[in-house]
Amino acid sequence: MNLFGMYIERFTDYLKNERNYSAHTILAYTADVNQFIDCVKEECSIVDIKDITPSVIRVWMVAMKERGVSNRSIGRKIACLRTYFTFLYKEGLIPENPMLKIMAPKVGKRNPSYILNDDMEKILDEKSADGSFFGMRDYLILELVYATGMRQAELLELKECDIDYENQEIRVEGKGRKERIVPVNPTLLERLKIYIEKKKSLKTDTDYLFVNKRFEHMSKKQLYSLVCKELEKINVAKHSPHVLRHSFATNVLEQGGDLSAVKDILGHKSIETTQVYTHTTIEELKKAYKLAHPRSDE
Repeated sequence: MNLFGMYIERFTDYLKNERNYSAHTILAYTADVNQFIDCVKEECSIVDIKDITPSVIRVWMVAMKERGVSNRSIGRKIACLRTYFTFLYKEGLIPENPMLKIMAPKVGKRNPSYILNDDMEKILDEKSADGSFFGMRDYLILELVYATGMRQAELLELKECDIDYENQEIRVEGKGRKERIVPVNPTLLERLKIYIEKKKSLKTDTDYLFVNKRFEHMSKKQLYSLVCKELEKINVAKHSPHVLRHSFATNVLEQGGDLSAVKDILGHKSIETTQVYTHTTIEELKKAYKLAHPRSDE
């Protein structure tokens, strides 16, 4: 019997039923664990999960570095393995947890890329001039993420019934299937209403808000491609839906938004995660200080 395979199946059941992880997260965790297992089989001739020691895990970390995997990605994979081996240990499937002696590699601080408001307005102005159904769809995808900071996966899971026009809110299902409410401005809600009416007139068979050109539920790949194509038109270091999320948080905080409120809107567990977006505010303060303070050069 392939014990590795059997344990993976039990692990995915645990992530789904007990941790309430999303399908996307479960897929990513499964891929990381399978990659780890394949590597230690090849590098250390491991045949049983019980034979994995801290030394074996360090061999895997070295192999990842030699393959050009960044410290940030290795750190993410280590977080996944911590969850995996903690599960195995609690289930009595291994005698001890080898991850207890593993330290993730240090990662330098990285400021997230974000879009200047003027650049975003140019993209939205261009899209709003396109009166077609798919022009409306593209505009709403860009505007919704930029105006609410929701994740790509959260946007794709939105359904028509998640929109509350009366209270000017949208219900979002975040990580771990946790629901949260995000505020939406009346103008954007009116655009959504017009889009949905048009979508219904086209007799689509899905309740999901955003559809592809076959009028089926839009995929992650299709959404990613659409957003990247639009962001290529402006001067921004990275092109992805997540850049729009970064931009929402950065712009709100630059305008004096409350950090705790931004945390709740983004669906972060910890305020420390949200604080990464204060970097631009600090940079602006430094610039203002150098320009205005009489002793800034001393």
